[in-house]
Amino acid sequence: MKINKIMKSKNNSFDGLNRFNLQIEIFENLLQKAAESKEPAVVLFQSNARQALFCLEALARIYKGIHNKKRFERMRLMFKSLEDQLGKIDYYYAYINEFSAQKNFPDILLNNLNQHYKHELLILESMLLNDGWLNENNSILAIIKEELETADWLNSKKEKTEIGKSIIGQIEEIEDKYDAGILNFNDLEHGLHEFRRQLRWISIYAQALNGLVQLKIIENSHAKMDIYLTKEVILNPYNKMPPLLIKINPIIIQSANFYSLSWLITESGNLKDEGLRIICIENAIKETALVFEKDLKKKTKQLAINNHRSPRQIKEEMEILADNFIHEAKVLHRIKRDIKRSISEMD
Repeated sequence: MKINKIMKSKNNSFDGLNRFNLQIEIFENLLQKAAESKEPAVVLFQSNARQALFCLEALARIYKGIHNKKRFERMRLMFKSLEDQLGKIDYYYAYINEFSAQKNFPDILLNNLNQHYKHELLILESMLLNDGWLNENNSILAIIKEELETADWLNSKKEKTEIGKSIIGQIEEIEDKYDAGILNFNDLEHGLHEFRRQLRWISIYAQALNGLVQLKIIENSHAKMDIYLTKEVILNPYNKMPPLLIKINPIIIQSANFYSLSWLITESGNLKDEGLRIICIENAIKETALVFEKDLKKKTKQLAINNHRSPRQIKEEMEILADNFIHEAKVLHRIKRDIKRSISEMD
């Protein structure tokens, strides 16, 4: 697989094109390394390809609401399909590593999880080869780059405004769906995961927009937000924004607001992992018929030694965290306010 050097737009106002090209170049280099190996799926999985795909999907989510909706939605689905498959592999890989180190964890369950892991790798390899990701002459990325070159890019100032509006709209959708009960935690596998995923997009946008979003340190944050401002969150490398390389006033978000978002993403991730651990063990027990159905819950509890909460406690704790975050500390409201102020200012 030969990599054609990605050219930056000759028109520097095409900031969206340059943002896509930056992530595509990262991802394309990783694809090249995978293509040159005997195990392309394994090599791609072990790289940071998923992060690049997250950024590309994030950009497609934003730009489909600004212009060329069908075009960017097609791209989003392409990036998402690959990212989802990497996520499935990571799911089994993580729990295999954890359970392998756990004393007396049944070999029959580990073998079951390894079979799933290898199966998902085979699916990824098939996607890479059959869907054209590793096709030298007519790859998916070649088609995507051509479509990006001919997109209806806006100038920097107009684009900044539309990006801000898009993010605000997505935050409002999260708030509305949560208040309406559409985003809830009754289903640990999908409900909690989906709530966290929606929040995480806001954080990923900040990274993917290549410096358009910057953080501003405010010394005196609201008292209700103090719980979120831990040392670990403040020092999190994902909370450091890329430098802004274009001559435009950035979208400014107060650091305390962004750190608070990061805190909830981390905490909900920990709760999600506990819930998925239970589901993972239960499914493996069912598939291997390790115990009778009546003993399933008991056996799962015995094996999930790293869990600190029951499924009911996970749900209840997540509801408390989300209620406090959205309704008491009003973090999403504060982030929206920051963005509105930034896009209303004159550059």
